[in-house]
Amino acid sequence: MKSKVLNPSKSATSFTKKANLAVYDSLNFNDLQDFEDAKRGFIAPLESKFLKDHSGEVVWDIDKLDYLTDAAPETVNPSLWRNAQLQAISGLFEVVEGVYQVRGQSIATTFFFEGKQGVIVCDALGSTETAEAAMELYYKHRPRRKVSAIIISQSHADHFGGIQAVLKYAENPAIPIIVPQHFTKEALSENVLLGTIMARRAEYQFGKNIPDGREGSVSIGIGNTMSSGTMSFALPTVEIEDEIETLEIDGVTFQFLLTPNTEAPAEMHFYIRDYKALFVSENANQLMHQIYTVRGAKTRDALHWANSLNKTIDLFETEEIDALLMIHAWPVWGKDRALGHLKLQRDLYKYMHDQTVRLANHGYTMEEIAETIKLPKSLDTYWGNRGYYGTLKHNSKGIYNYYLGYYSAHPSDLDPLPQVETGHKYVEYMGGATIILEKAKADFDNGEYRWVAQVLKNVVMADPENTEAKSLLADAYEQLGYQAESANWRNIYLVGAAELRNGLNQANTPLDVSGIINYMPVEDFLKLIAIKLNGPKADGEEITLNVNLSDSNQNYAIYLENSVLTYKAGKVEANADVTLTLDRLTLFGIGLGLHSPEQAVAAGKLIVSGDQTRLDEFLALMDEFNPFPNIVTP
Repeated sequence: MKSKVLNPSKSATSFTKKANLAVYDSLNFNDLQDFEDAKRGFIAPLESKFLKDHSGEVVWDIDKLDYLTDAAPETVNPSLWRNAQLQAISGLFEVVEGVYQVRGQSIATTFFFEGKQGVIVCDALGSTETAEAAMELYYKHRPRRKVSAIIISQSHADHFGGIQAVLKYAENPAIPIIVPQHFTKEALSENVLLGTIMARRAEYQFGKNIPDGREGSVSIGIGNTMSSGTMSFALPTVEIEDEIETLEIDGVTFQFLLTPNTEAPAEMHFYIRDYKALFVSENANQLMHQIYTVRGAKTRDALHWANSLNKTIDLFETEEIDALLMIHAWPVWGKDRALGHLKLQRDLYKYMHDQTVRLANHGYTMEEIAETIKLPKSLDTYWGNRGYYGTLKHNSKGIYNYYLGYYSAHPSDLDPLPQVETGHKYVEYMGGATIILEKAKADFDNGEYRWVAQVLKNVVMADPENTEAKSLLADAYEQLGYQAESANWRNIYLVGAAELRNGLNQANTPLDVSGIINYMPVEDFLKLIAIKLNGPKADGEEITLNVNLSDSNQNYAIYLENSVLTYKAGKVEANADVTLTLDRLTLFGIGLGLHSPEQAVAAGKLIVSGDQTRLDEFLALMDEFNPFPNIVTP
């Protein structure tokens, strides 16, 4: 559930109203083709617009989006409002006879390809609750044949999190689960090392702790609202390993094209000649995607992304194409329009890449490139390229950083002071907080919200108890959010404003990722334990542990020395301080602090040989990460 906002939002200022009105002059709002496409093939509305998990927590609620039927309010960029309206068009749709899509049941969508004996499900949504609702909607309007295969097109959790719910509709659990090469490794390792801070940053990106509405979150760009729920996983049975591979699935022929290291590290496209349908997963969308993900992730290779789209065009342009399928959007129909959309998406990413690198070679800094780069009109005014998720500014910074890193090459940027120390010095140099606030109020009244946000950050970092500074900074963030075309930017600004006004909301239940952690390889878990080690506390300590996994007959020797944790697989140290015999999940539970060694011993799940005090000392050196670190305050 979204938290209750204690201090109310404010109205759009005259500058925000003017900026949002100007959007109508720059884009063709009379072009309604996307609305026609988004409604095409409609069969039935969602029956489960409101979902709860087993504990009673709300995990999906789009009933609250009814306000989107109105015209864009002054507090929302009209282009983003249009995106929100399109994302809100939900239900079961027929793409072509035999191919069906459920939209609006989760952040992503899911496709159903009807085979000779059963139904092939492509991508399983983000949670078991939403996946089950999508399955039931499909079966209510189509023959209730068993799931004969599952295709997971890429390694991000919103594509596979509901897989256990889909498997319940299978004839047996041994049906083909088809994935791109390296899927399992990428799916289980992503976000492990930085999961805590990524989850916190994601609350900003997706607007988790602000209400949906005219002064709140109206969209998440690639979906209509934030979802949660029970995530699950299943080990795949078929991995597409060749770049181009043809496979018959339940009597239907699929031609796969691997597109690794694009939007996801493991991803693939496919063409179905039987249905004349081309599926491009998340590499083509009805928007500009993120080259740099603002929640935090490794920057993507924009050039490789563009080349993968080009390879898709080259491979399938001689085929008959009745529909282009995208996992976060409505389809595009007709071969000319499908190929045209792919080319415009390809050229969008290619242009961002090439022009960022060109400007970098001219000596422009990352910030200067973001202010300078502009899309050509043919790319900029195409609705399918608008920056509802990624933006030209932060994507160009991501591309710069991909090649050149964070450093601008200016000596003053080599070792700057951290933000709190910087804040104190700025306030001192500018004559104190009172003088800064007087000037900031004048700049706010002149609509200079970017600068007000930039300068007041320093005041708040120097004095987080300065309520006047926090209030004005929140006001600046709010107006920037109201003007933002990107759903990400809007949500980030508005969450920042809400936390400045009302403090940090810690009542929300953290995302349940146990369904994924349970399948994590031991090596990835040991990497996580290594980064939980508090190096300064471990200074001078030397501890060696043997770990014998009783459920897999695997052995690991773990070494703590020089304040660093290393391990060797298949190794047993004769002089280890302590030896643990336990199963994999018990090891994970002890390492994550879910239960103590004593509890595991009492339950008969752990045998300890050697000096157990050394194990206790080892565990005492592990940090517990706060899931709610401050962002807008120190």
